[in-house]
Amino acid sequence: MIQVREGRDEDRPSVARVLWKAFEAHRTLEDVEKEDWLARWNQPQDKDWAYVAVDDNKVIANLSFFITSDKNNIIRGRPIPFAGIWAVATDPVYRKQGLIRELFKASFPRMKKEGAVLSILDPFYRAFYEKFDYALGEKRAKHVFKKEDLRVGKTRNDLTVREATGPEDISKIVEVAKSMSRFGSRFWGFEKPLGARIKRGNFFIFEKGAKPVGTVRIMFEGGHPGYKLTIGNTMYKSDDVFPSIVELVSKYAVNSSEITWYTDYEVPVRHFFDSYSTTESHVLGSMMMRIIDFEKYCNRIAIPDAASDWVTIKLEDILCPWNTGTYTLIPNEGSLQVEKSEREPDIHLNAFQLSQVISGVTPAIMLHGLNEIECSSETAKKLEAIWPEDNFVSYMRF
Repeated sequence: MIQVREGRDEDRPSVARVLWKAFEAHRTLEDVEKEDWLARWNQPQDKDWAYVAVDDNKVIANLSFFITSDKNNIIRGRPIPFAGIWAVATDPVYRKQGLIRELFKASFPRMKKEGAVLSILDPFYRAFYEKFDYALGEKRAKHVFKKEDLRVGKTRNDLTVREATGPEDISKIVEVAKSMSRFGSRFWGFEKPLGARIKRGNFFIFEKGAKPVGTVRIMFEGGHPGYKLTIGNTMYKSDDVFPSIVELVSKYAVNSSEITWYTDYEVPVRHFFDSYSTTESHVLGSMMMRIIDFEKYCNRIAIPDAASDWVTIKLEDILCPWNTGTYTLIPNEGSLQVEKSEREPDIHLNAFQLSQVISGVTPAIMLHGLNEIECSSETAKKLEAIWPEDNFVSYMRF
C-alpha cells in the first residue's frame, strides 16, 4: 500500500534512485549519488524538507522544499518568506497515479506552518504545475547570435574588470544583483550556488575603484574551432556599465561559433546587434508561483501609492483550504490591508486565477480581455492597480 509521509534519512538511497530515473538516466546512479545536492536532501535543521510516497518501504515519488525568509528576498517591493520547490520526481512505473498531488497536499500545510507566504518553482512542464495552481511568474530573454552580429558601443574608461576569486566576492555580486530591482521584484542568489559558479571560473566583476558596478558570467562549450559561449549573471548598477559588459563578451567570443545570452527581459542586448535578420531573440518564462497564505501575503507586499479603490474577492483554494473565503482588499498609501468580508464579491477567483492576477506577467486587464478571469472591466482595473505588471525573477535556480 502506498503511503505519503515526511522523508527520513534511511530513504536517501531510494530517493537517489528515483531522481536518477526521472532526471539523470543518461548518467550512472553512482555518479548521481556523489552529487552535492543529494546531501542537502531532507535537512530540516537547514529549513529543507522532503515528502515522499513509499511503496513497501521503497520511495517511489519525492517532493522537496526549502523555506527562506532572508531579508533580501524582495517580492513586490518587500521581503517575503517563501517555499522553493525542488526535486519533484516519480518513478516512471508509478506515474499518472496522482502521487505528486498527494505530496503537494501534504507539503502545503507544512510550508504554511514553517512561515512560507508564497511558493515558487522552476517547472519542467508548465501545464503540469498549473494543476497545483502555480502560474507563470517570470519573463526573461534568450538571445542567440554569431560573434559578427555583436557590435560594441561606447564604454566607460573608469571601470576595471577582474575575475571573481572566492567567497569574499559573493557579497559584491549580491550587491550588484540588488540594484536590478529597478527592473522588477527579485529573489537574490544563495551563497552556495554563487560560490560554486565562482569556483568554475569566468565569473567577472566590474568595479569603479573598489565598488562593484556590474557582473557577467561566461561559459564555454566545446573546443577550438567553433566553441559556443553561454552568457549569464548579467547585472549592472547603471545602464552605462552595460556596454563594458558587451565589450568583454565580444573579446571572449572571437573564435566562437555561436553565443547564447540569457538576461532579464529588459536588458538591451538587442541594441548591440548589427542585424536582426540573423539573430534570434526569445521571450522565456520559467519560474512559477502560487500563494500559500493569502492574508499574510497581502499584508506584506508594497503596492503603488496610486492604488486606492477597494475590491472584494471570493477565493476558492482547494489545495490550501485555509485561503478559501471572501476578502475585501483595502489599499492604504502603498500598503494593502485585507479583511474577511461579507460584502458582495466583485470577482470569484480560484487559486490558479489568483496566481495569474498577482504574478505580474499578465496584468488583470489583459486576463479579463482573454477571458481568463470573469469580472467587470472596472474590477479588472482595480486589481491591476494593486498588482501591476512586475516580473518576479530568480537569479539562482534550484
